Amino acid sequence: MLYAEPRSSARDLMDKISVKVLRDVANNPSIIEIIKNNRKITATFDPNTGLILEGPAGQLPSVAEILQMAYPFEIPSFARPAWYDRDSVSRAAEYENTLGPHAATIRLSYICPEDRKAMIESIFMGNLRITAAVTAAWMGISWLITPLNGSQITLFSLNWVDNTVGYRLEQSLGTGITLFPGDKIEASSIDQSTGGTVYHRITYKLTEFDA
Repeated sequence: MLYAEPRSSARDLMDKISVKVLRDVANNPSIIEIIKNNRKITATFDPNTGLILEGPAGQLPSVAEILQMAYPFEIPSFARPAWYDRDSVSRAAEYENTLGPHAATIRLSYICPEDRKAMIESIFMGNLRITAAVTAAWMGISWLITPLNGSQITLFSLNWVDNTVGYRLEQSLGTGITLFPGDKIEASSIDQSTGGTVYHRITYKLTEFDA
């Protein structure tokens, strides 16, 4: 909590303020020196009681001025923790199967929970021809994203046509994409060949944290 008197007149808009934070080596409560219009005002800061100013009426800075000037010195104490330090949970999932021809089918999905965000750190997809098709055709795996109240789009896809047994195609991506509450990602596979089988493998790794 900050204690400060409001400005006394429009002239205060031109007031000059400088702030200096003095902290002893034991990290005890700070003493803050505020000089406004060449008159010194002292303030005692304590995390439990807030900032208490002492000085002549009409000379005390506004709360906005204190926040603007004093907080740069206090960032280590007041800055919000990094995303990976906000109750973070590591999540990963994998889909693998050997399949014949099939229509587009969702294989993996994740929806970011309410009041949470998620950082996608890695996604992977791969195909391996196990048995030859009678007629090979287009096949692929796609990663899709649907923002909350938005339209689904393709993040990236792996597409190929090959009938050689043992033919392999893989792709991985460290995305760094942030998901917000309600955002959804999905992985879908498709094989339009006639006959034959293909091994599919799809994975993701993300870290979920407080919004």
